[in-house]
Amino acid sequence: MRVFCTIITKNYIPYAATLLRSLQRLQPSEQLVALIVDNDGGAPGNPMPGMRYIRMDDIYKVANADLIYANYADKNADALRWGLKPVLLEYLLAEGCEKVIYADCDLFFFSGYEFLFDELNNYSVLLTPGGTTRNPMQHEEEFLSGYKYGQFNAGLVGVNKEAIPMLRWWGRCCAYRVETNFADGLFVDQKYLDAVPVLFPNAGIVRHKGCNVAFWNQHEYNRVQQGKEVLINGEYPVVFIHFTNLYIPELLNGNDPLLYPYYLTFEKTFRESGHSLEEFIKEMPVHHTPGPLVRLKRKLLLRTRIKRWLYRLSQK
Repeated sequence: MRVFCTIITKNYIPYAATLLRSLQRLQPSEQLVALIVDNDGGAPGNPMPGMRYIRMDDIYKVANADLIYANYADKNADALRWGLKPVLLEYLLAEGCEKVIYADCDLFFFSGYEFLFDELNNYSVLLTPGGTTRNPMQHEEEFLSGYKYGQFNAGLVGVNKEAIPMLRWWGRCCAYRVETNFADGLFVDQKYLDAVPVLFPNAGIVRHKGCNVAFWNQHEYNRVQQGKEVLINGEYPVVFIHFTNLYIPELLNGNDPLLYPYYLTFEKTFRESGHSLEEFIKEMPVHHTPGPLVRLKRKLLLRTRIKRWLYRLSQK
């Protein structure tokens, strides 16, 4: 048995539903477990087919859950959600799942992803690179961001039953501190993942560059139009895009134009939940297509735009 999971507050159920719909359009029988961390006790309503809701009471006895909840529940809702990822993954493994993939609720899948579960036949942990540039001479700020925010993105992490030691270690780290503190080398739950391939040698890395396509990896994950499809670096089909609330305004402003049609699919699917993205993103710009001179200027200033985007991310 295998399953996807995510962690949300109750008001983000439309995002979880959109994630699940993207998965089910590729695999109709796909399932998603959503941990809802709100402590108000209110009922979230009936889940859509394939969705299962669980609450904090269900996972409270898992290692580190009590410490993480005590540290963040009344102080930082974001830290609580981020810190509970290893707890939820361990809970589902203990329930009998053989393979579990955690996915942020703002991911959207466009093409086959079965190979991610296949990788968990060979590795106990599967990590996803952020994909920031490797060239410090051309894109210094973006290059340095990989060492500030981490080489891996915690938006998608896969595990099998052999990953329990790693999950308990990650959980202890999250119970210790989930915060942005560059001086101490910390960035929420994510930066700890840099140590995983060192401490746990059976960790695998997603090498498919169609995974985790996002605004911050435009230099390493070059978008190439081939017919009606966009291929990353002219080779990899887009598997999933990370539609963060900071990325969507960039798309609407024309700053990643080849992926705008993919955004339209995401936005249309989101509306199927009965909600709109405007409810979650303040001051959404109106989409406009820049002219050729503006497009050239934006291409030349991509480094500056990514630098500003990373600054907004750190402030967030």
